[in-house]
Amino acid sequence: MSNYKIYYEEVDKMNVTLILYESKYGTGKIVADTICPVLGPAKSFDINDAPHDIKYYSNIVLVFSMYGHHSCKKILKYIDDNKIDFSKKRVALVCIGLNKQDGINEINKIKTIINKECIFSEFIKGEMFINKLSSEDKEKIKAFCSKVGIPFGDLGKLDDSKVLELGKNLIEYFNTPQFIPPANVTKKEIETFLINKNTCTLATGYGDFVRATPLEYEYYNENLYIISEGGLKFIGLLKNNQVSICIYEDYKNMNNLCGLQISGEAEILQPWCEEYLEVFTRKELKIENISKLPFNMNIIKIVPTKYEFLCSKFKNL
Repeated sequence: MSNYKIYYEEVDKMNVTLILYESKYGTGKIVADTICPVLGPAKSFDINDAPHDIKYYSNIVLVFSMYGHHSCKKILKYIDDNKIDFSKKRVALVCIGLNKQDGINEINKIKTIINKECIFSEFIKGEMFINKLSSEDKEKIKAFCSKVGIPFGDLGKLDDSKVLELGKNLIEYFNTPQFIPPANVTKKEIETFLINKNTCTLATGYGDFVRATPLEYEYYNENLYIISEGGLKFIGLLKNNQVSICIYEDYKNMNNLCGLQISGEAEILQPWCEEYLEVFTRKELKIENISKLPFNMNIIKIVPTKYEFLCSKFKNL
């Protein structure tokens, strides 16, 4: 388990996220609504409808767009009016705009006002459509374009993939617990879990094709090996060696959670190579009998690159 990443999740409480957005022309709402299910359990509100009490939320995401000197004005008023205390919250600032440096400057100003040391922040390039602008904003943009010497017209385009990547980055930030078990403890728990189990779900795919297959596996030498006669999963494997595996205990209650998600690289072993033969030997299957089968037996080798381990046991360490 040398070349991998391990991500941990809090399990001692519901890690609920509140998303507040200030959006004049709708881009902020699109971003908030897109990341909301990714961050679940989560709920998003227009800042005009935001709850006055945030005690049920562990994480706060503030989404705002750049509007000259009026960026985030309503969000800052909401914080001041409701005396919002972020000291025990994880906070993220998401700025949407056309100029990244201006966005970073605005984020830094708001960080100072919130007065919290550790704040996640990210800039998302937005979009501007002339026909959606108010008359006042249209004149301001026209004057700005004339001043800097650029054509007056639509600018930018919101990139959906960047918004989804934002959601991924946020959930990794919010799910990192205050206490992280020592690496040797985590490694031992993961390996024990893998050795004591033998069934997984393997997800493969490429393009619009996806497949999730329940399979038996063997874990040793820090890799997973799967014996298979064939099937549709090989369409994905032959086109894309990036795979995902999940292994988990049956759910009983919130105090007995244990599940492992693995991202990794898959390889179909060459028949009769040393590694191929070793897998059958470990399974106590006679090579002579395998060679007499009227069909090919395939072995999929998966080298883990990332572990995501949810384990109730860690909260007692």
